[in-house]
Amino acid sequence: MHIKAHNMLLGEYYVKHYPRFDKLTEKPIEFKNAKQYFSMDFNSSENMRRWCLQAPEDETKKYVLEKFQKRLEKKNLRHGPSSLYLKTGDWPTLDIIKKLFGSYTALCNALGVEPAYNKNLCEEFFENCNNAEIWIDTRENKPLSFENSLIHKLDFGDYTLPPQNYTYTHVERKSFSDFAATVTNGYDRFLREIERCESLGCYLFIVVEADYRDLFKINQSVYKKFNMKYVFSRLRAIEEQFSGCCQFVFSGSRKDSEELIPKILHCGKKLWKVDLQYFWEKELEKNGLDRRESGTLQEIQGSKPRGSFKRRLYRRGRG
Repeated sequence: MHIKAHNMLLGEYYVKHYPRFDKLTEKPIEFKNAKQYFSMDFNSSENMRRWCLQAPEDETKKYVLEKFQKRLEKKNLRHGPSSLYLKTGDWPTLDIIKKLFGSYTALCNALGVEPAYNKNLCEEFFENCNNAEIWIDTRENKPLSFENSLIHKLDFGDYTLPPQNYTYTHVERKSFSDFAATVTNGYDRFLREIERCESLGCYLFIVVEADYRDLFKINQSVYKKFNMKYVFSRLRAIEEQFSGCCQFVFSGSRKDSEELIPKILHCGKKLWKVDLQYFWEKELEKNGLDRRESGTLQEIQGSKPRGSFKRRLYRRGRG
């Protein structure tokens, strides 16, 4: 009634009497609702991350500590979240945290929590795993191509190793549309699959054959478009509940999935506490693959990636 007496909209009232400004651009914070308005310090995640790199270090460290503390308490998180959780949830990125605090572990120690993933890549990850026999589930509609594979009925996931080399590790392959549909419409069914994996003492990597940087572009090109904010919130909810037995990895493309999955299955338990999304992105950058064409709709649907022959030559040239 008080706001109505002023003959103003709710947003106009808050913006006028409780002005808040973007810490980077100093432009007014855009009003969507009261909860959002008073919790936001920037108009975009990009502005927040740019400010973290430009502002005085002491001010930035204080801001990051306070932001993390509030988020951990609000979400009741028991561990410092993964790099993917940070990127999808409007947090400072892992690279920003390392620049400010030296390591993610140092920040987590200051907050009194352990990182969800606190191990580095093992040496075995860099070995050639192409000859390993891989079992592919009979229900896999578009199986990836491996040098040595066998179709076999699996309890969960799409790929694993045979009994003689079994590492209690499974991989679920997803195209972008499969992934988005699974964490939204198929959410409850997928939780039951993860629970089955957990009950057997196994670990599930959900490998999405798409480049994380292109997800919004891909979403605009597919037949059924998804609410990406909702998709990411469901992804984070799964990670919050099952960080001990599963994680998501955006491989970059279908071809990259064929390279990544044998490494995951070969290393097994040595990757369970590794932030694989973070390290895989670094591997792609180190090998020059970040300069490849963005994931196209054709590539996401499973056809041969453009320029793949040139890329293979490039890889061979690098030894």
